[in-house]
Amino acid sequence: MEYAELVKLLEETVKIPIYGVLGKLRNNLIYLATSEGEISIYALVNGKSVKLTKSPIAVTTRPKSNLDFIPFARDVEKGKEIHAVYIANLKGEEFQIESPRVRISSLAYDSKRIVLTGSSQSETSIYVIENGKLSKLTTIPPFSFVTDINEKCIIGSGVLKGNPRSQEFFIINFSGEMQVLTPKEGSVTNAYYLMGNKVYLISDYETLGESYWVYTYDIESKEYKRVEIPIEFKPVEIYYDPEDSLVIAKRDGESRLFDNGKEIKTPRGTISGATRIGDEIYFSHSSLVSPYKIYKANREGKTEIVVDNRKVDMGELDYVKLKTDVDVPAWVIKRKVPGSTIIYVHGGPWSEVDNSWDLLIAPLVLAGYNVIAPNYRGSTGYGSRFMLMNIGDPGGGDLRDVVKVRDYAVESGIANKVGIMGYSYGGYMTLLAVGKEASKWDFGIAGAAVADWVEMYDLSDSLFRGFMEILFNGKNIELMRERSPITYASNVKVPLCIIHSQNDTRTPLSPVMRYVQELHKNGKTYEFHVIPNLGHAIYKVEDAIDLLLPALIFLKKLNRG
Repeated sequence: MEYAELVKLLEETVKIPIYGVLGKLRNNLIYLATSEGEISIYALVNGKSVKLTKSPIAVTTRPKSNLDFIPFARDVEKGKEIHAVYIANLKGEEFQIESPRVRISSLAYDSKRIVLTGSSQSETSIYVIENGKLSKLTTIPPFSFVTDINEKCIIGSGVLKGNPRSQEFFIINFSGEMQVLTPKEGSVTNAYYLMGNKVYLISDYETLGESYWVYTYDIESKEYKRVEIPIEFKPVEIYYDPEDSLVIAKRDGESRLFDNGKEIKTPRGTISGATRIGDEIYFSHSSLVSPYKIYKANREGKTEIVVDNRKVDMGELDYVKLKTDVDVPAWVIKRKVPGSTIIYVHGGPWSEVDNSWDLLIAPLVLAGYNVIAPNYRGSTGYGSRFMLMNIGDPGGGDLRDVVKVRDYAVESGIANKVGIMGYSYGGYMTLLAVGKEASKWDFGIAGAAVADWVEMYDLSDSLFRGFMEILFNGKNIELMRERSPITYASNVKVPLCIIHSQNDTRTPLSPVMRYVQELHKNGKTYEFHVIPNLGHAIYKVEDAIDLLLPALIFLKKLNRG
């Protein structure tokens, strides 16, 4: 493939729209899309898509069905994730409102107020915007998020009791008085929906570490109650919409949709949002080999495509579980012949590669590479015990899982060359892997990587210092240093492509520049690409091209050589 063809392929691939159903406003479908090259909020009005936001958005929330507007946050400092709050309405009008200049990580609203969590260098706080006026309600633990409000209170969740292996929920009134609650100590519990006096929870408290279910907490009686959902499928993760009686149930990286207990037949893959409008149910869906589409299903369960997408030839998709001291699930996308194989490591680390369209994986496959994407310990989607396994051990057991997947690629004959690639925490794992397991790889590609946890901690704001204190089970400077890729830079044996954004405030550039200096001092082979005026998040198609093109050119040069 010539360079011009490579650029064309990349542009065409990243322009394939991403869709995600958010909910509804006044019986109009509201969804996220990248149809015009940037992440925006759209409405489906009288069968036509209407763009509600004027430029890329960063943070949004579940729309309130009885209202005609939705708040969102936009990055206003060139990728540095300092946000301002806006509202957009069904007329396509957009208004900026008074808001703090902080990193906003969550939003919720009703007809009178918008509440948000915002992090500065020194603290994370809940702010309230009412009648156009901003006030700070209270400070909260840094890794906490608001999810819903009503006229009496705010709910949300986070690591609230100092135990990084549990999550609790909170209820705060508008005087700033806060209750921290849990149905069982040590459980992972998230409050996500308010209906009258009931708080809807997703928790693993009855099956600790194994799977989640839906419960309610009655604010007045203080009683917890399991929500009886009549489905035969046994999920590991579940979401229940009490307003629409819809369930999205998930296990082994794929999800199913249920309407009042009856399954709606969907293609194999992952559902990324659903809502009921009248007698019809709208949902967004994709797989690793099929881009996003929006469907609607009628009361008989018959589905049709409402918003279509391109068809692509992505190769053969397999799902395997490999054994270390745990089962490591992995998705395998194979081209027609054995060749260069990329072990793609997802970010987070509390995230996953499920069977849904992936903006970073698709261009690699379409360019001709086999891709294997492991869900290492610390991934979501396989129960809270699995998710919490890397707390106090980042770059330990999770790295062993990734190496096991690499060995599988070689031993099964999928790969003749095998490299590692990732973004954010995946970029961190890439740099650590080529330093600590140097003989295992033929190349590495690291985007937005963590190179030095200690320096990153010093540079971070309250939210990301809180994140690191959870991940490392405290401010464990010695472990941070021992698990930092810069400690092993002199061990690197293979060519590296390092791609980083100038304005990244989650994984700052400065430690990566020091890592590159260590590579240079030790005579290593590397490319280093700094993308100007871009941050950690990918808001536009052009952002994805800036980040992926150096990687694809690097891979082409390796294969040519």
